Amino acid sequence: MLRRDGAEARDLAHDEFGVLGPLVVRRGGRVVTITAAKHRVVLATLLLCANRSVSAAELIRRVWGGVPPDRAGQTLPVYVMRLRRVLGDPAVIHTTSTGYRIDVPDGALDLDRFGVSADAGRAAVAGGDAAGAVVHYEQALALWRGPVLADVPSESLHETEVPALAERRLRVLSELMDVKLRLDRCDEVIADLRRLTARHPLRERFWSQLMVALYRVDRQADALDAYRQASTALARELGVDPSEALRSVHHAILTGDPALHRPAATEWTPVSQLPAPVGNFVGREEELERVTGLLSGSTATVVVCGSPGVGKTAFAISVGHAVRDRYPDGQLYVNLRGHSTSPPLTTSAVLARFLRAMGVRADRIPVGEDALVRGYRNRLRGRRVLIMLDNAASTDQVLPLLPGEAGCSVLVTSRNELCSGTCQTVVRLDVLRGDEAWRLLARSLGPNVAMSEFEAIGELARLCGYLPLALRIALGNLVGSSHADISSYVDELRGGDRLAALAVDNDDSAAVRRAFDLSYAALSPDAARLFRLAGLVPGPDFSVAGAAALIGGPESTTRRLLGDLAAAHLVQRVGADRFAMHDLLQDYAADRSRAAGDDGTAARRRLFDWYLGTAVAVGDVLYPELRPGPAGTPTLGAARARAWLEAERPSVLAATEYCARFGPRRLAWQLIDAVSGYFGSHGHHVEFLHAVDAALGAARRDREPAAQTAMLVWLAAEHRNLGNLRVAQRYLREAEPTGDTLWLHAGLDGVVNLELGDFAAATTSFTRMLDLGAHARIGGLAGLGAVALMRGDVTRAEESLLDGLERARVAEGVNLEATCASLLARCRLETGAYESAVELLRFALAAWYRTGARHARAEGLAYLATALCLDGAHAEALRTAQRGLALVQELGGSPRIESEVHNALGLVLRHQGEPGRAAAAHRRALELATDCDYRYGVTRTHVLIAKALRDDGLVGDAVRHARIGRDLAFRSGFGTFGRTADDLLSALSPS
Repeated sequence: MLRRDGAEARDLAHDEFGVLGPLVVRRGGRVVTITAAKHRVVLATLLLCANRSVSAAELIRRVWGGVPPDRAGQTLPVYVMRLRRVLGDPAVIHTTSTGYRIDVPDGALDLDRFGVSADAGRAAVAGGDAAGAVVHYEQALALWRGPVLADVPSESLHETEVPALAERRLRVLSELMDVKLRLDRCDEVIADLRRLTARHPLRERFWSQLMVALYRVDRQADALDAYRQASTALARELGVDPSEALRSVHHAILTGDPALHRPAATEWTPVSQLPAPVGNFVGREEELERVTGLLSGSTATVVVCGSPGVGKTAFAISVGHAVRDRYPDGQLYVNLRGHSTSPPLTTSAVLARFLRAMGVRADRIPVGEDALVRGYRNRLRGRRVLIMLDNAASTDQVLPLLPGEAGCSVLVTSRNELCSGTCQTVVRLDVLRGDEAWRLLARSLGPNVAMSEFEAIGELARLCGYLPLALRIALGNLVGSSHADISSYVDELRGGDRLAALAVDNDDSAAVRRAFDLSYAALSPDAARLFRLAGLVPGPDFSVAGAAALIGGPESTTRRLLGDLAAAHLVQRVGADRFAMHDLLQDYAADRSRAAGDDGTAARRRLFDWYLGTAVAVGDVLYPELRPGPAGTPTLGAARARAWLEAERPSVLAATEYCARFGPRRLAWQLIDAVSGYFGSHGHHVEFLHAVDAALGAARRDREPAAQTAMLVWLAAEHRNLGNLRVAQRYLREAEPTGDTLWLHAGLDGVVNLELGDFAAATTSFTRMLDLGAHARIGGLAGLGAVALMRGDVTRAEESLLDGLERARVAEGVNLEATCASLLARCRLETGAYESAVELLRFALAAWYRTGARHARAEGLAYLATALCLDGAHAEALRTAQRGLALVQELGGSPRIESEVHNALGLVLRHQGEPGRAAAAHRRALELATDCDYRYGVTRTHVLIAKALRDDGLVGDAVRHARIGRDLAFRSGFGTFGRTADDLLSALSPS
């Protein structure tokens, strides 16, 4: 922007430009009328990209559409000249190298003021100032004078830019409604939302807010009617059902969820995954202006490509931070590892990570890639999210990660152009200009050094090929050095392998290698060895302890050596005690390792053995029952064990896949065995299934039947967690268990058959476990107790479970002990010993809390709520059921367990005298149990629905459900439910 003198700046401060309605221009307080329609199009286009260059090609497209006249290129400058004349200041619109730019001071454009006020509202919300947020949001909305650019006749603008601006306004309106709900201004909100839902009947967020507001002022019937109206509109206009979010609000109203009275939570919590801005970023002004301009407007997909080390990631991160305010719904980031020594991330793994980041519950994340893509695109629909895909190798890697509709933008970095089918724009980065490279070095070296060593710094930049990575590596050797050290370093860099330097003077990789060579040569022998071996690590990063295992040294020494490498910019700190390497440095380190004759195989084996050993030790603390032999002495607590698993999860999975491909293959399935208990209860289903598949392939190549069986069992276990009982059953039938895998297979086979209602098969499997070792015997006793309980033989169930409970205490099988206690509590519920049931369930929940068994805790909370309710503690029972529901939904439960929680909630509501809400909770439980083929749950739920309907006076419906429950119970052998249903029918239909 050209500099102005003070008088001009003061005059310009009185200027005003408006696009949020008909086009408005005021200069010095005087209205300026733009009479020519095409002139208004040019001005509007420039204002929408104020203070950024707009290409002539884009202006032509906006003015004349897709088929401009032949002389459009000559006519456009004439329009600009006339605009300058009308505006009264030729300096307002500048000619740039590619087009034109209008300079607008802060606060002069209504669109900018709208964004500032909206951001201030969001900041106030984040700071807890709801009243202040209302003021800011209303100031933002007051700037809208009518339809955007109502008098600007440009089809192109009205097809792309105007809808995007209208979407921003509706989003601010939605945020304002949320804040007013938080302030309990429900009556005011209801009036506003009635108008908004009438104008935007397909916008589910407004319907959701209206339903909550109506419910809070005791208008439950009106809230349910609003849901009916929304459903009708969606079905009529789109042929779809309401989204899960809207259905959840409907269900919460039916069940009287207390969360509806809490401060309103938005449907979407913005996610911000962008890495921190890169320090000392210089240059690239033209490219930055171009890409930020593309991403600041409507939807765009941009590929930033260039040679290794040219600074693509740093550039993309800088762009992301520059435009993040244009993407209020968040920014997603992933390193695809397309050119890394680590295995590239699979599409499924990336999509699962993104869905979790966007708030999708773990159990709602699909497994198949096609379903993941659909879920990802559905989640992004109607949002403004920037998606950054770093280090992509191919078009195939990027295509599934593109959003399905306009609204979101994608920024890709790659060594390749990837323009086939993925992008609208490709931006190629070259090395820095000489002056830019000098500035990058001078900023870090300091002004005194920069001025006294001006020529030496310029020569250093040239010798580094003006490549950013090489320059930063050189700085790692020079920051804090004296002038003489800099000159010596330049002489050394110039003198090293002169013939090679002359032969490849323009080769970026040669410049990088020269810088790497000097940094490497400056390392101590121990640091150099650690650097070389770190290049062999297959995971995305590594810890101090992992690096110590890699070199076979103590952690204290390793931490110091990693500090030396970080200071030299040869590794990056990526967290507390965690480090990562640029892919070029990994390649260089691996080359150096080969040249030095390092035993890379032995180093990797030490690292993998450390992963395995620590994972086994963690398992001994959290999941001792999963090991067939006696567990070792615990060396760490439960909290540290869980923290280690969470931190090392990506690295362990990468090691598993590496071993499956390159060996030692045995370690692949051993690592899976060691971490399976964690993945089974923490929801990383997609990544774990992929790793188990790789380990299964390794076991098959090595013809290891026991390992194949174990991997098939873990696949079955994951699908059982996902509610896919029939898929789990297929994997179990494929397995051929022998030796140590007999108990593992028998246990899961018994559980799956039990949940499918096949008592005979379940009994056979659990009986087989009785002779397969101490922990297996306990599991068998627990399983046989569960079978007896479901059949209604409570006496036999108690005998089996008491035996299992005592054996579990002796064997220190914490999870098995909790399981036996929980099942025994359910027996006590059947016999009316409610106080004993409460005590047993509290014990089980405490154990599961220590081990992190979240699914078991959610189910335990459901039965604790039942016990408390039947014992008369209705208020505590309701809180407990709600805790269970929050846990299973927030942390990722199975549909089977969620159905149990809803049944518990329904039971409590019925005992509190609210049978209608109880029936709604049971219907949700029936839906979940049916979806996952949980026959026991389906049968039980029909009986519970019948009781709720009976209490609500709906005798005919109650009889129908009771008959279904009775028939299912007698057909499947669920004795207790059959007897209960018979008693209920007798009472409902007296002879």
